[in-house]
Amino acid sequence: MKLDKQLMLRGFSRVRGAGMHRKLFLAFTLIAVAISAGAPYGWCEDQTVEEEVFAVQNRVFHKSHEIALSLGYIADDEFFMVYPISVGYTYHLNNKWSWEVGRLQYFYNKDRGLKATLEDPPFNAQPEFFIEPKYMLNSHLVFRPLYGKSAVMNKRVVNHETYLFAGPGITGYEKNYSTGDSDTEDVFNLSFGAGFKYFLNERWCLNVEARDIISFRDNDNENNVYFGIGVGYRFNMAPRKVQEDPTLKKLDKILSE
Repeated sequence: MKLDKQLMLRGFSRVRGAGMHRKLFLAFTLIAVAISAGAPYGWCEDQTVEEEVFAVQNRVFHKSHEIALSLGYIADDEFFMVYPISVGYTYHLNNKWSWEVGRLQYFYNKDRGLKATLEDPPFNAQPEFFIEPKYMLNSHLVFRPLYGKSAVMNKRVVNHETYLFAGPGITGYEKNYSTGDSDTEDVFNLSFGAGFKYFLNERWCLNVEARDIISFRDNDNENNVYFGIGVGYRFNMAPRKVQEDPTLKKLDKILSE
């Protein structure tokens, strides 16, 4: 009887929260794509032109490396309100593809009070254990198909891009048993979603993203929706190559002799 009451309450919690957050996740993705979809306007339709034409211009803020720090929220966990704090490193291969080599997330959890509700009347249920998410480590392949510009109050131009990502990872849980004992569980996960990046300047950017995370636990798969915002610091390891005029270089050599 106790187990039936717990399962009934857990099922109600999943159905109530999952639908709304799936809709928010889908809406975020559609809005991000729609905002950046204006970039292709102005594409040259002259098929006789062989030279590659950029709809806006080549990406002026391209850097090879990016370190990002972000804060997020996972609202559909059954027993906790989860606030992930994450740090990650991304290597930008070119203007379209990137590899987020690693993203480590630590979960700060706030009790929803559902545990006390189960244990108190009228349920009087004592679950065998409560499972709490503790950390997550992922690696993602990133595709950046949309790039554009927006005028802010007709005074400042802001460059931005939309990106899609997917990749595997590991989710770490802590099991707290009713006997007072505890244990850990590390499981495989899949993470995918969409993001929107605003370039504040050549080195700093603002990242807003949503992702769907599926963790394959031993007894039950867990599906969570994540919303987050953060900042990224972008840089190159080597100085940019400078094009030199051979004539000026030769003249400088003559003058120096």
